[in-house]
Amino acid sequence: MTPPGYVPESGDIVWLEFDPQAGHEQAGHRPAVVLSPAGYNGRTGLVLCCPATTRIKGYPFEVPIAGSPPSVVLADQVKCQDWRARKAVRKGRVATHELAEIRAKLKALIGWGAPWLAHAGQHRIAHPR
Repeated sequence: MTPPGYVPESGDIVWLEFDPQAGHEQAGHRPAVVLSPAGYNGRTGLVLCCPATTRIKGYPFEVPIAGSPPSVVLADQVKCQDWRARKAVRKGRVATHELAEIRAKLKALIGWGAPWLAHAGQHRIAHPR
């Protein structure tokens, strides 16, 4: 049970409703790992999070987390969710090293700290004058 006055903090595992979804996005009521700090989450009512799944595929952006059943966090499916409207329920925390790995994979995905990736896929776009 989530205590009254609870505000999610970075590293918390919370259950959230991910519907509606589209395409390849994760759907349904599922756990997610909170990435954003409690100060932001409390002031905005939003959390930046990554969903978790028990369908382990060996995908490069999966981060295994301890627990039963075995699960992975999908570091490439980061989302901003209204945790109050989606009735977040705290279920635990990830280990410090698991949170660090999620953040490292997210940084690599968006090109922070990975110069070889920062320019990958960039195209020149003609801007109207």
